[in-house]
Amino acid sequence: MSREAWTQATDASDLVHGEVISLRTTVLGQISEIRELQAADRRRQTVISELLRLEHMRYTETSKSRTVLQGQITALQGQVTTLQAQVATL
Repeated sequence: MSREAWTQATDASDLVHGEVISLRTTVLGQISEIRELQAADRRRQTVISELLRLEHMRYTETSKSRTVLQGQITALQGQVTTLQAQVATL
């Protein structure tokens, strides 16, 4: 191999090596960013899970309250019917 060919090959090798190092740095940066995004996603998933849990509790409490209120309404309707019957006999 001539000196010129050897120099060109060495220069090309150095250039490729530099590109590899640059790409490696880019990939490592992207891996770091991916890990940060994954951590943020896990935090968001935790918040969403907690919000869903609280929403379920609220729904359960609302459902129980609705049942109690429906019972009270039924009792009041019975009282109204009784009062109407008493008024009708006057």
